[in-house]
Amino acid sequence: MSKTTRQREGYPPQGWRLYLNLSVFWFALNFLWAGMLTMVIQILVERMVGAQKDLYLGWTLGIGALVSTIVVIIVGMLSDRSRWIAGKRRPYILIGAVFSVPALIWMAYISTIPMLILDFCLIQLWVNVATSPYQAMLPDMVPKDRQGTASAYMGMGTLLGQLGGFVVTGLLIERPHGLLSIMIAYSGVMLIAMLYTLRTLHERTAWTNPAARLGFFAAIAESLRIKPKENPDFFRLIASRFAINMGFYTATEFLLYYVTYTLCAPNPKLIFTYIGGIATLSGAVGNWPAGILADRISKKRVVYVSIVITAIAITIFLLTSSVTVALCTAFIFGAGFGAFSAVDWAFVANLLPARDEAKYMGIWHVAFTVPQVIAPLIGGIIAYYANQHMAHGFGYRAVLFLTLIYLAIGAILIRPIREKSPS
Repeated sequence: MSKTTRQREGYPPQGWRLYLNLSVFWFALNFLWAGMLTMVIQILVERMVGAQKDLYLGWTLGIGALVSTIVVIIVGMLSDRSRWIAGKRRPYILIGAVFSVPALIWMAYISTIPMLILDFCLIQLWVNVATSPYQAMLPDMVPKDRQGTASAYMGMGTLLGQLGGFVVTGLLIERPHGLLSIMIAYSGVMLIAMLYTLRTLHERTAWTNPAARLGFFAAIAESLRIKPKENPDFFRLIASRFAINMGFYTATEFLLYYVTYTLCAPNPKLIFTYIGGIATLSGAVGNWPAGILADRISKKRVVYVSIVITAIAITIFLLTSSVTVALCTAFIFGAGFGAFSAVDWAFVANLLPARDEAKYMGIWHVAFTVPQVIAPLIGGIIAYYANQHMAHGFGYRAVLFLTLIYLAIGAILIRPIREKSPS
C-alpha cells in the first residue's frame, strides 16, 4: 500500500469541492463577527454611555468572550465523546445555529448596557456551541499533507465573510430599522450556511464512538486536563496565536474610533467600511499563495512573512493623519493578515494531538476568544487615559503601538516550534 493511500484511509475524497464545503460555515461565522465586533457593539456602546465608551466597550466584549472561552472547550469535549447517529459534529452545528437566532434578533431591541452584555453572552453561548465541533471537521476530514490547501479555503472564508459582514453592516446601520435588518441578515446567513454544511458534509455515525462516555460534569473536569507537557509545540502555537490575536483585536476593536477621532474623517462610518472592505479584499492576495505554500514549505516562514507585512501596515497607521494614506495602508494590512489567516488553520491541524480533536480545537479557539477579553480591556484603559491626558484621539495611536509589541511577541514565541511531517 502506498504512502499516499495510507494517508487517505478514513478520509472522504479530497478536492476543491470538499474544501469549499468545509469553508461555508466559517464564512458565516466571520460574516457575523466582523460586523458585530467592529461596528455594531461599538456603535451601541457609544449610544448608551457616550464619553465612557472605551471602558464599557472593553467590559462588554470581555464578558461575552469569557463565555465563549468556556463554551468552546466544554462543548468540544462533549462533541469528541458524543454518540449521535448523525455524527460527532453536525448535531452541535444545528443546535447552535438555530438557538443563536433569537439572541441575535433581540439585540435590535435592547437599550441598556446590562441588557447588551446579557444578550451578547447569549449570542456567544449559542454560536460557540456550533463553532467548536465545527472546527474539528477539518482535521477529521483532511489528511495532513492537504491541510494547507484546505486552510487556504478556510482563510478565504474568513476574508469573504468579513467583507460581507463589513459591507452589509456598513450599508444598513444608519437606515431606519437598520439594526434589525442587520440581525436578520446575520441570522439568515447563519441558518443557510448551517443547512448547506449539514447537506454536504457527511460524517460517519458516532453511535460506535470508542471514546469513553462522559456525563456533563465529568466532561467539564476532563476539559480541564489539557496536558501541555505532552504536546509542547501545540501549546507554543497557542501562545503565539494568542499574542498575534491580541495585536489584531487591539487594532480592529478601536478602528472605528481611530477613524473618527484620530484621522477625523468627514464620514467616519463610510471610511471605516472602506478600510475594512479594502483590507478584506486584499487579504486574498496573501491568503491563497500562503495556503498553498503551507503544504510545501515551513509554515513558520509563512507566519513570519505575514507578521512583518502586518507590522509595516500598523506602523503606517500609527504615524499617518491622512485618510488617503490609511485607505492605501489597509491593502497592506489585509495582505499580511490574509496570509496569516490561511496558514493558521494548517499550522494548528499539523500540531493537533491525535485524540479529543474538538476539545483541542476549542483550546486553540481560546487564542481567538481570550484576546477579545483582554485586548479591549487593556486597549480601552490605555485609550481612555491617553485621550484624557494627552491630545484627544492620541489614545488610538497608543493602542496601535501596543499592537506592534504583541506582533513581536507572537513572532518570538513561534520560533521553537517543530512542525510534524505529513507522513
